[in-house]
Amino acid sequence: MERTRKKESWYKKWGSEVVIFVPVTPGSRLKKKYQKEIRDQGFKIKVVEKTGVTLKRMLQRSDPFKSQDCKREHCMVCRNGGKGPCTVHGITYEFECQGRGDKYVGETARNAYTRGLEHADGLDRKDERSVLWRHCIDKQGTEQQVFQMLLTGRYGNDAMLRQIAESVRIGKIPTG
Repeated sequence: MERTRKKESWYKKWGSEVVIFVPVTPGSRLKKKYQKEIRDQGFKIKVVEKTGVTLKRMLQRSDPFKSQDCKREHCMVCRNGGKGPCTVHGITYEFECQGRGDKYVGETARNAYTRGLEHADGLDRKDERSVLWRHCIDKQGTEQQVFQMLLTGRYGNDAMLRQIAESVRIGKIPTG
């Protein structure tokens, strides 16, 4: 009983009412930003960095000979030499313009294949709401470009972590 209570309320010993987990960043920058904002607002929230993926987990594969490509003709990940499994749900991704090298970062609860089809459809229809078509208009004078889609993270059902990861990646893209 005592053990369960400690396990469920360990963060309260610092006077916190809630705990929030954030991804590890160099120098704990994200954690410090959260702590400053929480302190400024007067909330009692404990911020803890979530540990990263172990080297063993990154290198270990259950099926090392399994093909990464899905072989579907319209797959934005597989057709232009992108990286990552296109069927995994809850991902962050990045499009890179093959003409200019410009990048667009996004996230979705769905899989990369489905989201890639939506992006490709918007580009093909020259839809003004399509970020890829807007890139063509702004940077290429309406000349349609080829884009490569890369998976940059897998987060499953953790929407907040996925959105934080997307925000961090957007912050790393040089502007100008």
